[in-house]
Amino acid sequence: MTQLCGKGVWLAHAHDLQRAVEMTTSIGGRHLIVKAGHGPYYFPETTREHLQRVRTLGLTPLAWIQLTQHMPQEAQKAIVASLELGYEAVALFLGPQQGSGVELRHLTDALINIDIPTDRLFLASPPPSYLADRSAFEALVPVCQGGWMPMCFAAWGDDAGTVVDREVYHALDKLSLLWNKTPEIYPVLSPSYGLDGDDLLPERFIPWVEAIARHGVDFFSIYHAARAEKVLWPMLQAVNIPCTETGGRAPVHEESVVSLGQGLASIPQPVYITAVTSDTVWGIISRHGIQREQFWTWNAHLWESRGLPRDPDYLQGGWRLRVK
Repeated sequence: MTQLCGKGVWLAHAHDLQRAVEMTTSIGGRHLIVKAGHGPYYFPETTREHLQRVRTLGLTPLAWIQLTQHMPQEAQKAIVASLELGYEAVALFLGPQQGSGVELRHLTDALINIDIPTDRLFLASPPPSYLADRSAFEALVPVCQGGWMPMCFAAWGDDAGTVVDREVYHALDKLSLLWNKTPEIYPVLSPSYGLDGDDLLPERFIPWVEAIARHGVDFFSIYHAARAEKVLWPMLQAVNIPCTETGGRAPVHEESVVSLGQGLASIPQPVYITAVTSDTVWGIISRHGIQREQFWTWNAHLWESRGLPRDPDYLQGGWRLRVK
């Protein structure tokens, strides 16, 4: 069985490969998730080219295919070709507006008939309660035995705790009835697609990272490279996950400094505080013994993302500031 360990980055557009590789290595990841198809269309040239480049760089290539309402059964070609080329696994990406599961059942039946290794297929989707039609989700479960990649996005309109805790982990008992087992859970985070349509500012993204960390995940990924600003990379790098081989296809081990499951660290983890209205930059620097340059390295994005100058006195109550 294909079991994932560590972190991955999704590549949505071929021209973003260099950025995706840079991000993956910068955050301590080992998996690059390459788009191999969209609906009935398969991308043979880029799929083959990216596979070779990703392996040459020492990363583990996974593929993903966006399913659509238009001829979803035609995605079979991209799925089979990706596995035959040498991708470790394929994620079937189901968007929130995907229609009825009737057509998707044709895809499922076709994949079962050709005896595809279902342990190398993953279902990537919003939690079922955020789908327009739950039957689409249910139709794909029989062939996605590798596990579930729940899209834990702010775009669904709820906070991190509601999406991650209630709609993913507290729903596992019901979902296990569909899989006939407890599926492996590999959350997908997105620093973009906030409810207001804008990218999430770092302080609004932190609770999503913390939410999945509470559950001791073996693997999580970021969707996608082009939308993840570089100011977020140090935060993601700090949440490395210790992985152990648990059988089946051996996962790639990453150097780990933080044990998310138990909240332990072999080196200090980043420490954040929530500013109050009476705080000043100089006061925080003095109180926490931070060098001025280091403070701005960690926190300048809060000012710059709002078009504000680096004011030594001004900050807003409620901002999440890194102090260690």
